[in-house]
Amino acid sequence: MKYAHTTFHKKYGMIIMIGQETEGVRGKLLKMKRKVRILLLVLIPTILVLGCISQESEKPEEALSVSELLKNPVYDTEVEVYGKVSALGEFLCPCFALTSDGKMLEVWYDLMVEDDRTERPAVSVEGIENGGWVTVTGELKSNTGTAPSTTFWASNIEKIIRKNEVANVNDIEIMLLESFPVQVHVVARGEHPDSCTEVDKVTTRREGNTFFVTITTTRPADAMCAQVITPFEEIIPLDVVGLKAGVYVVDVNGVRDTFELQIDNTLEK
Repeated sequence: MKYAHTTFHKKYGMIIMIGQETEGVRGKLLKMKRKVRILLLVLIPTILVLGCISQESEKPEEALSVSELLKNPVYDTEVEVYGKVSALGEFLCPCFALTSDGKMLEVWYDLMVEDDRTERPAVSVEGIENGGWVTVTGELKSNTGTAPSTTFWASNIEKIIRKNEVANVNDIEIMLLESFPVQVHVVARGEHPDSCTEVDKVTTRREGNTFFVTITTTRPADAMCAQVITPFEEIIPLDVVGLKAGVYVVDVNGVRDTFELQIDNTLEK
């Protein structure tokens, strides 16, 4: 049998015939999917356990968890679902497992061929890693069997980036160093809610006679962390050179104190 056009898919080791209907292509795709499902069945216990870890990851607005989607499935209609990635690059297929709330989807990002032989565009997974959390836009494919389908065709995949949170500051101490011009340092002490959270950024700005210091934290979205209070301390220098004599306010994440410059903090020329 002759074909109008043939393409060898190097990455997945398949011959894709375009132009005429062939049982070979559909057969290979079906066999590939069967193998994937068998492997997923073997790995499901591990995947589900991993997916249940660190469910404190932020839920994207308007996105469904895998459990929510499968509880009330909407087939062949574009929806947005979020979860934790696993088994990416471990199967002989362009797919990975997506897990959230203890349920799993088989997400395909390439070789998505409709019944009428229309092939959907591939979706990039660059930057996506196992253990990371993502939001996937796409369609849950309908199933003729009695069990609900878990095959999901992606049209877009985006990493979930955990937003920085403001650190919990309990108290601050202002130190005026014996120098001229005077140097002012602020010691901020507080507590992180777990062993993984750490200080990410410290930003300082001055508005009139008030210094505003903001300390933000970061925490890996997929980390397993001990839920123990973890103290932290940050020393923040303030830019006070050139300031006039007077009383100044320091605000660190809402905790305030003051210091006073007895004389203008400028070098005489």
